[in-house]
Amino acid sequence: MKVALIVLWTLAAGVGLFLMVRSRIIRTTEALTREAESGRIASPDAPPDRPGKI
Repeated sequence: MKVALIVLWTLAAGVGLFLMVRSRIIRTTEALTREAESGRIASPDAPPDRPGKI
């Protein structure tokens, strides 16, 4: 019984940690996307970027 409780607590802690890290990754990705979109406004007559150009 004691082992089962330890396993369940460990599993719960792992799930909680996973959810915290996942939400942080999502927030960071959204912030980077917003930043990239706001900084990249090309004029309508500008040629498209070449593939491989950074």
